Amino acid sequence: MPAPTDPTPEENPSASRAAAPRQVSPNAITWRAVLVGAGLIPFTAWWLAQIEWVRYSDNATTSALFFNAVAVLLLLLAYNALAGRVAPRWVFSRVELLVIYIMVTTGSVLAGHDQLAILVSTLAFFAGRATPENQFATLVHPYLPRHLVVLDPGAIKDLFAGGSSLYAHGHWRAWLGPVAWWGLFAMLLVWVMLCLASLLRRQWDAERLNYPIAEVPLAITSEGFFRQRLLWLGFGLATIPQLINLVHVLAPEVPEIPVGGHYFPPAYPWSSNWYLWVPVFLFPFIFGLAYLLPQQLLLSWMFFLAMSRSSMVIAVMLGSRETGRFPFMMQQGAGSTFGLVAVILWAARGHLKAVWRSLWTRESLDDADEPMAYRTAAWGLAVGALGLLAFAIGAGMRPLTACVYLGIFLVIVLAVARIRAELGLPTYELFRGGPDDMLRRIAGPQAWNRHELTAFGLFYWLTRTHRQYPILTSVDALRMGNRARAPLRTMTPVILVASALGIAAAFWAMLHVTYQIGFDSARFKGPATWAFGPEPFNQLLQDFQVQGRRDVPAIFAYLFGAAFTVFLGAMRARFVWWPFHPIGYLVSSSYGAYRLWLPVCIVWIFKGFLLRYGGLRAYRRALPFFLGLILGEFSAGFLRTLIDLAFNLYLPRESGIGGL
Repeated sequence: MPAPTDPTPEENPSASRAAAPRQVSPNAITWRAVLVGAGLIPFTAWWLAQIEWVRYSDNATTSALFFNAVAVLLLLLAYNALAGRVAPRWVFSRVELLVIYIMVTTGSVLAGHDQLAILVSTLAFFAGRATPENQFATLVHPYLPRHLVVLDPGAIKDLFAGGSSLYAHGHWRAWLGPVAWWGLFAMLLVWVMLCLASLLRRQWDAERLNYPIAEVPLAITSEGFFRQRLLWLGFGLATIPQLINLVHVLAPEVPEIPVGGHYFPPAYPWSSNWYLWVPVFLFPFIFGLAYLLPQQLLLSWMFFLAMSRSSMVIAVMLGSRETGRFPFMMQQGAGSTFGLVAVILWAARGHLKAVWRSLWTRESLDDADEPMAYRTAAWGLAVGALGLLAFAIGAGMRPLTACVYLGIFLVIVLAVARIRAELGLPTYELFRGGPDDMLRRIAGPQAWNRHELTAFGLFYWLTRTHRQYPILTSVDALRMGNRARAPLRTMTPVILVASALGIAAAFWAMLHVTYQIGFDSARFKGPATWAFGPEPFNQLLQDFQVQGRRDVPAIFAYLFGAAFTVFLGAMRARFVWWPFHPIGYLVSSSYGAYRLWLPVCIVWIFKGFLLRYGGLRAYRRALPFFLGLILGEFSAGFLRTLIDLAFNLYLPRESGIGGL
């Protein structure tokens, strides 16, 4: 019985509410999850700068599933198991775990191998590799937009020499302006891509796309996942070879287990074409991811892959020895993105018409469960695109050139987002086949003035590869949020906050470690010195000094790729029995995807027998084993990088799990 001085709950309801513990919905996105995710982003950026940027001992972000993010998720689940025994109130809910995972992947995609790392390399090499012999300063520097580049001699010299600090001698001031401008541009890109993903999310769910990459974190965080025996069998089979190979690196007398990637050249003259070399990649995680991919799409990809390589063999037999020429597979793939986007927009025409009407009339769509209101997404896309256009014009492009360039770029972005959502291949690159390459081939370098060619070089970080854009992690994030019944409207600011932190952390981490080590140091082994920096540098010198012509055969390849993709999409929509998917044709041009042919083929055959004779039940029973392959190799790979950093070993890249 309460004391006379204490009011009863009936007398004071507010006191009763204050005494009761605060109930948090298990589907809520909490501040503690956001703070943990935000705290992990700078560490992730530094870690990526070390292993991908400096040491090049592993590639965490060249595959669709980031092993560092999966490892973080496993560590949090281990923490949950411990906290559940000691302090249950501190256990993270499933939604909280997914929010942290989403923030880590969002930060990683910006700080990783294929995005801002290329930009920092380009800015450094445009200033640091100009010599009287190559005449880069005379030819190119007058056309560089001063607000976007760093030309301070002292800051650039110490960046290459090393043994210095980002915070010494005012180096940070030299980078502050360009980093701020490029950071703003990167945030505009994130916003535009998030608006695109928001506009199409409901339509893609209605088309029952699979989102295979998102299925991995969803499975890991499901109830009872780690009580399955097949999971631990797959985990052990993937972990043990990696650990033995790590011991082999440290003690060569221990025999090595041949797990990884190898290239086998064919006999001459086929060996003259690099795309005819036979890659054999046997990473266990590829087998695991391949098991999640749709059978029909895999069949289409393998069929068109066989056709593309056969056409290359015929080309060599007819006398073609130059890699990248006839049958112009890369250009067919670039043109195919336009055909795929046409198919996407045609399938979504009803949904997009309804969105369009809601912008101009009082007719509203039910978008309460969407990442943002459709009006916000549509107008945000328009305003964001205008911001990108203004930035490109400020970088040196004429307005029409900027419109065409960004239009081609956004078409490719939408195409690769669809590939991620529907097929989910571990990698797809379209290497150096973006808008700059297309414009050079269609009109010739002489059609673009020197300011524009210089801008193409500065934007090289957008077009070198097309496998890791922020939209790819965003579409997976929205899928995970929807499946976990998290409020998608709250997921939008989470993605934006993680992106802003990821951009700032990426610039800081790369500049911080590079001023310490130096590009010219023997310890700097990363692609900045032999790929990211030299490629746009040399291309720009070539554009300025060599008068090229339009590439008519490549133009026909673009047109054929677009038309054939539309044909495949139309046949698939009209005839149920049609076996070939347009995405299968598109990705057959990617050499990065070609490297997966053997494990994908093996898994496709195995899964086909399993589904035919055991049905969906057998598929689901075997799924934990293949997920175990992913988790085992990723755990061993993450442990390997921590050992490398802790003891400063500079482990060789061949012993890692990256390289896609």
